[in-house]
Amino acid sequence: MPARSVAEWARAAPAVRGVVLALAEHAVALQPAAEAVIQWCRLDGGTEPAHAEEGRRVERAYQDLAGQVQAMALDPVVGEPLALLLEQHLELVRRAVGGPGSPEGLGRAAGELVSLRDLLRRTATVQGRLVADVPGL
Repeated sequence: MPARSVAEWARAAPAVRGVVLALAEHAVALQPAAEAVIQWCRLDGGTEPAHAEEGRRVERAYQDLAGQVQAMALDPVVGEPLALLLEQHLELVRRAVGGPGSPEGLGRAAGELVSLRDLLRRTATVQGRLVADVPGL
């Protein structure tokens, strides 16, 4: 049996879709800070106290978002990819702050998170139709 799509899930749970979209929006909004932390750590050779503190702040924010996703016990069609992307972001920030072997950046995970966020945006309904199906939007 084919897996349920994100659009089908969103249609069945519009209130939850809104909450998940807000979480994804927050996670995407954190990406510039996460990228900055990674780049600071790569350039410094060590981590300056201010950069380490910013890294811990970003890390806590991703942990909080991941905890919220986990607590929601979401349908796997949306819960699994979002949880995986949050964990990838968290791990990249941890590796950067942790010292040598810092990642080069968020890379592919950043684009995948934006794509998931955009997919969730397209699952909104306008007059009973998905935004993605409304001509001119």
